[in-house]
Amino acid sequence: MRKLTNILYMFVAVFVAAAFTACSDDDNFEWPKKVSPDNPGVYFASSNEATATLTPEEYAQSQSFTLTLKRLNNKGELTVPIIVDKADKVFTIPTTATFQDGANETTLEIKYPGMEMLHTYTLIIHVDEAYTNPYVATDGMASFKYEASLIRWVKLTEGVFKWNQGEFADTRSEIYWLEGKNRFRINNFLNSGINWEFSILAADPMDASMHDAANFNPNDRSTWHGIPSPYNHWAADPAGKTCWFLMQDADNGIYAQWYPDGEEFVGIDFVNFWYDTSDEWWGNVDMRGSATEPCFKLIPFVYYTDETDSGYTDLYGYWDPIG
Repeated sequence: MRKLTNILYMFVAVFVAAAFTACSDDDNFEWPKKVSPDNPGVYFASSNEATATLTPEEYAQSQSFTLTLKRLNNKGELTVPIIVDKADKVFTIPTTATFQDGANETTLEIKYPGMEMLHTYTLIIHVDEAYTNPYVATDGMASFKYEASLIRWVKLTEGVFKWNQGEFADTRSEIYWLEGKNRFRINNFLNSGINWEFSILAADPMDASMHDAANFNPNDRSTWHGIPSPYNHWAADPAGKTCWFLMQDADNGIYAQWYPDGEEFVGIDFVNFWYDTSDEWWGNVDMRGSATEPCFKLIPFVYYTDETDSGYTDLYGYWDPIG
């Protein structure tokens, strides 16, 4: 019995020693830092735009942007240090941001003169940790990353768009490419007054049935065809159907409504387009153009202003080969 007791004592001693050794191995362990009850909990609002793609015209109008900062504790006037982790030389960043007494928000204006075409500029900043509270959920973050590019729209061609059943008269539109990007624009799309933009889901070179924007290469025009994917002025079908709606104001849920042939004729109350990325039969575009074949196809469903509808029909676009 005494022998068994001694063995148990030895086992416990070894276990305790091992436990202390394991704890001492992690010399870098740090207990969570305590946060003062008066900590302001400052952070960058999630509403801040993280990227900007500017045309030369837009950049000429303004060479600065404004960020919104928020705080959880609005007591007293507060000046918060802004720490720069990384910033290209074009950025001029204030070293502090100031909240007025009782204010939950303030702004930080950042200037970026001297941007050059086709170059992406990056900045990463954060709020001094002494003024943040990592233990409280917010609608933002204590750090912020921003990227800005200066890119021009290049006119590629002019296209003619035809309704397959003659629902409306043919329309003509100028077609542009956002230089260096997977982004195209059809001005005054279908005489709607909307400059509709889209990207291309290009076919996988190893499997033509698979389409993805990652397969598009702005420097390789052999990839400039595939399935058009709406970029602006669109909304998914609220019923979850495989289609998208053309929108006048997507943010406020306003559908595009217009009279393609003039107000004396029946117009479009709203329209959706079939969207299926499994096959180009449902929709396709070839920005390289063609002398003989359609370069563009969508399958619209038109709801007319006289409360009738078209059913699904075909819309085709034509333009000459682009050099």
